[in-house]
Amino acid sequence: MLHSILKSAAVFLLILIGFILILLLPREQEITVFSAFHVEADYPFSFELYKERIQDFTDYILTEKGLGDARSGRPVSEESGIFVMRSIKIILPAFMVSMLLGTLMGALQFYRRKKFTGKLQNFLSWLFSSVPDFFLFIAIQYLLILMMQHGLPHFKLYGHENWYSFLLPLISLSVFPFLHMSRFTSAALENEMGEEYVRTTYAKGLGDFKALLHMLWNCWTPILNQAQLVMLYILSSLPIIEKLAGYNGAGKELLFSISSNDEIKALSLMLPFLFIMFITIIFSQIVKFWLVPKGRS
Repeated sequence: MLHSILKSAAVFLLILIGFILILLLPREQEITVFSAFHVEADYPFSFELYKERIQDFTDYILTEKGLGDARSGRPVSEESGIFVMRSIKIILPAFMVSMLLGTLMGALQFYRRKKFTGKLQNFLSWLFSSVPDFFLFIAIQYLLILMMQHGLPHFKLYGHENWYSFLLPLISLSVFPFLHMSRFTSAALENEMGEEYVRTTYAKGLGDFKALLHMLWNCWTPILNQAQLVMLYILSSLPIIEKLAGYNGAGKELLFSISSNDEIKALSLMLPFLFIMFITIIFSQIVKFWLVPKGRS
């Protein structure tokens, strides 16, 4: 267990260093005007320039003894914390919905696999899992606009100011990982059908529901292994969904910081995402270690 945590911490540290090195790649644009109709833009790169940017970044961190102040005059950590807390309202519910309801829906899909409702659920799961989340987000927005034109009470679809502003990004972000967990759980349960303990359960006449409970218990290890994949998907899709929704969270602000060459703020916004990913991995390992006998091996 300790070895796994140390290994995950080492990977986390390597990813953090890699992100900083990528962030500090020279991106300044040089524009050369040859004439009124001939203008060329270039992004010059040299190792000397790269080394100079790394040195400047290191000196800044050491001088400020931290991330310093943002362009608005407030401490970077304080300003980034506001954006991160807005995004947390989307990230955590999306993760819980995907893991808990997705697993439950997968078990239900397996339980009803021979019935019409189970086959219909399988088809809908396959259909919606092939739709990109940004397209789904735009489709939901368009549908709501049409419904407002036909009597639905008007409410604001963009921004972060209202209490319900996080709901549309949350729904859009949850669909794919939710369907992934549903399909994965159903497939994992299907793989357990040939096991000896399943045949024994049926031989004792305990029925489908009891057999499902036994199979679900034995599938916890592969199901929990999906936790980091689900979180990775949510975090990687968050910036584009927040941008489409006009939701001023950490994802949208991260895109803006990178495009405006504000490395310090980009780092302060990326660190919480990496930390959330790290916590997810550690949490899933702890749950597997303490609750799932198979996970201890």
